[in-house]
Amino acid sequence: MTMAVHVPLNDAIKSAGDPAKIDIQQVRAAFNAARWEAWNLVRVAGSAGAFGRLAWALVLQSRVGG
Repeated sequence: MTMAVHVPLNDAIKSAGDPAKIDIQQVRAAFNAARWEAWNLVRVAGSAGAFGRLAWALVLQSRVGG
């Protein structure tokens, strides 16, 4: 999802040009912040879930004695 959603949105901002020479409000308005934020929440949830599963696997492994 990072490569499919976040990188293209970030690249669109980068391609707008030098911040000293562009209309930042226009670039900000064209940036789909809601889409970026929504997919960022999906990424956070996925990372948290993966971390939780890893922690649980370590707990189970320690109970087995390995």
